[in-house]
Amino acid sequence: MKRGPIRKALCRKTQMSASRTPSPMSSVSSSTRSPSPLSHQTSLSACKSSEQRHQQLDITAENVEAAFEYKFHKDENGVNPGVRYITEPLIKGLSKQENLACISSLNLSSPKDGDKKFKYIENLEKCSKLETLNLSNNQIEKIEKLDKLMKLRELNLSCNKISKIEGIEHMQNLQKLNLAGNEIEHIPVWVGKKLRSLRILNLKQNKVSSVSDYS
Repeated sequence: MKRGPIRKALCRKTQMSASRTPSPMSSVSSSTRSPSPLSHQTSLSACKSSEQRHQQLDITAENVEAAFEYKFHKDENGVNPGVRYITEPLIKGLSKQENLACISSLNLSSPKDGDKKFKYIENLEKCSKLETLNLSNNQIEKIEKLDKLMKLRELNLSCNKISKIEGIEHMQNLQKLNLAGNEIEHIPVWVGKKLRSLRILNLKQNKVSSVSDYS
């Protein structure tokens, strides 16, 4: 009996089955190529935590800015006074005139329910030809820095916080002076003597107890 062909056939079957069966090394390499679900979830959670950190940083920055603004813009009572300032660019914008010396009328009054109001009279020195000035409905406490306005005829300072008539002794051409709605208690003697052109003086809603000094 011949056994040669049978041995060859068995060897061929063994080789074919071995080639079809994957080796342990190949399975390990394929597993390393494909990412595991655990690693994918870890990367997503890292991205989310990073986004949350950025959002927290943004919110913190906004809170700091708001706190800074509140701290440095509140008065003694903790209320935001909303102070505005008279500047040359503001005057030019309101008057639509680049040359301040050419302005004859200027309205710097504020709305009664406005959030921001003027508290100081300033930067009007160059308005040398100004004849009418309206500063009503503000938070002005002192009449000052008007000595260059020699041609002023009408001055409206009504509804402010002025307690003393001063700073207008030089206004020889002043005809109308409105100081209604302030906190004035006393009328100085010089008002009737130095303001020779004065025709109208409005002191309604003040604290004046006597006008005997006015002549």
